[in-house]
Amino acid sequence: MSYDPPASVARLVAYNKLPFPVALDNAGKIAKSFGEVRQTPTAFLIDKRGRIVERYVGAPDFAALQRLIESLLAEQA
Repeated sequence: MSYDPPASVARLVAYNKLPFPVALDNAGKIAKSFGEVRQTPTAFLIDKRGRIVERYVGAPDFAALQRLIESLLAEQA
């Protein structure tokens, strides 16, 4: 988010050993393109076709997220 200092984001990512990329959005353009994201953490799971499958506000259930990712990866493109 534009209000999150990049160094704080980097520390959070490292501390939590997040297994996915985290985007820095200093200008707020990415947040706006995803429907005015206003809270952190907010995460999106996007399928092979580029569709948003799930939106998570707050920490997701990582076990359920992993199962969903595996099922999406198993689908035909």
